[in-house]
Amino acid sequence: MATPLKSTPATLLSLPDLAGKVVLVTGASAGIGRATAESLLASGATVLGIARSALAYRHKNLHSLRCDLASAPAITALFKQIAKLTPHLDGIVNVAGIDPKIALADGDEHKWREVVDLNLRAYYLVIRAGAPFLRRGRGRAIVNVSSINYRLGVPKRSIYSATKAGILGLTTGLARELGAEGIRLNTVTPGWIFTERQVDEYFVGPKAKKHLAYLAGVQSLPLKITATDIANHILFYLSDASRASTGHNCVVDGGWLLE
Repeated sequence: MATPLKSTPATLLSLPDLAGKVVLVTGASAGIGRATAESLLASGATVLGIARSALAYRHKNLHSLRCDLASAPAITALFKQIAKLTPHLDGIVNVAGIDPKIALADGDEHKWREVVDLNLRAYYLVIRAGAPFLRRGRGRAIVNVSSINYRLGVPKRSIYSATKAGILGLTTGLARELGAEGIRLNTVTPGWIFTERQVDEYFVGPKAKKHLAYLAGVQSLPLKITATDIANHILFYLSDASRASTGHNCVVDGGWLLE
C-alpha cells in the first residue's frame, strides 16, 4: 500500500536579486499564478498581475490588470496599458489556462480555439509583445508553465494536452532566438497540484479517497504538492541564480514521471 500523502506547507523561497524587478504574471487571480505573484512580492519585486477579473488581494507593489488573454486585440491593448506603468520588464510568467474535458466527437473548431487561444497562443503573443520591454530590463527571464498531462494520455484531454506539449516547443523554439539577446526561457511542468480549484474538484467529497490513493501510488514522494512549491521553481528561473539555464523543462511532480 502506498504511503498516504502528507500535507505540509512549502517553505517560501526568497531570492534577494528579485527585489526591485518588474515581473508580469498571467493567471494571477488564483492557484499557481497567485502563489507566484505573492512570492515575488515577498521577495521585493513589483508584479503586474494579469487576470480576467480584478485581483482579490492587494499589495503596494502589485498592479492588477484585467485582460481576456484569449483575445489577441485584448493583449495588444494590455501592453499599451503596461507601457503607461513601466518602460521595462525583468520577467514574464505565463500561467493562465483552462483544462476542460472535451471528447473527440465534441471537439469542434470552436472548442479547439477556445482552449488553444488561451493556453498556447496567448503565451506566444504575451512573449512577443513583452520582448521589447524585456530588452530594456535587467532580469530578462521568461517562465512558461506547462503540465505533465500531455504525457499521461488522459481521455478527453487531447486539446488541453496538445497545448501543454506546445508550450515546450514554444520554449525551445525561442530559446536560441532570444538567447542571443540575453533573454532566457524555461518551462516549469507541474504534476497534480493542490490548488484551491483542484482540491474542490477532486480532493473533497465521495471521490476524494480514490484520487488521493491514485496520486499516492504514482508519486515517488508522499507529498501534496502546493502552488507555492511550483512558485519556488518559477522564482528560481526568474532569478540570476539560474543565469546559465535556458530551454529547460523543469518537471515538478513529486517523482511521478521520474525525469
